[in-house]
Amino acid sequence: MRFQAEVRSEVNGNTLTGHAAVFDTLAELPSHYEALARTAFDEALEAETDVKALVNHNTSLVLGSTRGKTLRLEVDDRGLAFEVDLPDTSYARDLKELISRNDISEMSFGFIPGKDEWSRGPGGRQIRTHTSVKRLLDVSPVAYPAYEGTEVFLRARTFHQQPPKTLRGQLIRLRAVQLLKEVK
Repeated sequence: MRFQAEVRSEVNGNTLTGHAAVFDTLAELPSHYEALARTAFDEALEAETDVKALVNHNTSLVLGSTRGKTLRLEVDDRGLAFEVDLPDTSYARDLKELISRNDISEMSFGFIPGKDEWSRGPGGRQIRTHTSVKRLLDVSPVAYPAYEGTEVFLRARTFHQQPPKTLRGQLIRLRAVQLLKEVK
């Protein structure tokens, strides 16, 4: 006898998390490709300048800031990870709804370039690889990202508060087993 289980969850949190930039991806710009080295954000994050979380890069729609400690940034194996605690504003509630409906699911970042390297890519087209970002200005949930593979999620708990991955996996498996028992 075979059963198919579907695990669903509803998140009523007030924290956005995900990746605003990703490594190992080419962004296609009008005149060339662009990529990010794994060192791209090191200098910018060490500078400890105030970085904003904005809606679609709009400076009138601030979601959080590193100075206010409502935006947290770190580099991981995948790229530039972020968490932002949403304010109690109408535009943040609207954004939350758009993200929960998956109408907005990707991110972007605004920056002042630092050092770069140029090479050739597919079809001989040039690739500009940013080896350092001089200044990171913002991270933004957007409708149309430059880099594929970015992501934004709504979370009830931040990734710093998540149980270890092995425990999460055990909890998901336990819930799947419970669902299977309910089906029988």
